[in-house]
This record gives sequence, C-alpha cells and structure tokens, in this order.
Amino acid sequence: MTGVQWAVLSAYARTLPAGPERRALRALILQHTPARQGVALVTAAGLGFLKAGELTPAGEVEARAFLRRRSGGQWT
Repeated sequence: MTGVQWAVLSAYARTLPAGPERRALRALILQHTPARQGVALVTAAGLGFLKAGELTPAGEVEARAFLRRRSGGQWT
C-alpha cells in the first residue's frame, strides 16, 4: 500500500458506519501506516483525493477500487 492509498483509505474509513467493515479497514490501515504521513496526505490532496482532510468523490472512487482489487472484487 502506498502512502497515498493509506491517506485515502484513512479518510474513507471515517465515512463508514461503525461495524465489521470499518474495523477491518482500520486494521489494514494500521498495518501499513507510512513513516511520512504528512507527505502522504499532501500528495493525496494534490491528486484531488482529499480536500481539507476529507474524502472527495474521486477519493471515494479510488478507495473502493483499491479495496475491490485487494479483495478480489468482494469489497463493496
């Protein structure tokens, strides 16, 4: 997982309701936390995936695509 993916998934996790899906995503994020979190967040914002630390529509598309690829299409 890249730093940008971590930043996008972290923001995406905050949009999920409490439950098993959110817990699973949080566990994944914690396993891959980058050393340079600030750089990851700024880069994700520069790519249009985050705005003021919040997920943009493009960021949501990216998060869902990453999770689908990772889970073989099982993640919604």
